[in-house]
Amino acid sequence: MGLLPACAPQTPIGIREFSLTEAGGDRWPGGITRGPDGALWFTEFHGHGIGRITQSGRITEYKIPDAGAKPGSITVGPDGALWFTIPNDHAVGRITTNGAISLFRVGTSSNERPGGIVAGPDGALWFTEPLAGAIGRISTRGAVAIFRVDEPHATPQNIAAGPDRALWFTDRGRGAIGRISISGAIREYSLPAVYTNDVYGITSGPDGALWFTEPRSRRIGRITPSGQIATYQIALGSPGAITAGPGGDLWFTGVEPSVVAHVTTTGAMQEYQLGGLDKPGGITFGPDHAAWFTVYSDDKIGRAGPTRS
Repeated sequence: MGLLPACAPQTPIGIREFSLTEAGGDRWPGGITRGPDGALWFTEFHGHGIGRITQSGRITEYKIPDAGAKPGSITVGPDGALWFTIPNDHAVGRITTNGAISLFRVGTSSNERPGGIVAGPDGALWFTEPLAGAIGRISTRGAVAIFRVDEPHATPQNIAAGPDRALWFTDRGRGAIGRISISGAIREYSLPAVYTNDVYGITSGPDGALWFTEPRSRRIGRITPSGQIATYQIALGSPGAITAGPGGDLWFTGVEPSVVAHVTTTGAMQEYQLGGLDKPGGITFGPDHAAWFTVYSDDKIGRAGPTRS
């Protein structure tokens, strides 16, 4: 464990915000990802839809056929469509870049609610089921397989594709990082966590390791495919979502106070306070080399990156 050193002074970044309230408000944007069309795609938990925002800030919204659907995470699939989870509908959804939506049921019980989702190395989508203590796999044709985490209190939260052709996930219930092979074999690595239930976001880093967040203890963690773990204390914010940036850094969102921040693979960090923007959520990178993030309590999409001329 250690304290993250500050980065050397860098070119200042600009923070821009794009409001969803012109479309009616109360959208509660959550997950966000870069689409294959060069736009950013995001989920609207309260808006019951999927949103798309261009680099210039033009927003288009698509309603999910089930009017009560509350989508959560979103990712790009191997088929060039966007795939997202709908926890309250026990479903995984698919939307093409022209807005056509399909839904696939992945469970029926109250516990079978998909959470995080990512494209796997096998051409399928992999997702977590926090309440069921399981990891799911869905093919692009809709065939579903479920793999139970055989550990008490398992609560898989978010998931990422690793450099070893496996999927890695955060287990909040056990304070652990899990690994599942494409054949379904699961192994978990316990964290030296200060608090229980303290692991959330995860992403594959440019250094061949997985990077994750520990919100309550305000730490960023790193785990190698062999299971070696290091954690680092951060100065501001309680970290949530995390993603790899184009420059070899890891970027994450944080709250209390609201920040976006980046950390190098050597542990140097820079944080940027968001001022009036409250509670940033998901984060991804656009083709403009800027970090794009959701601000769920403000119904906004934010951009952090070099100021455009």
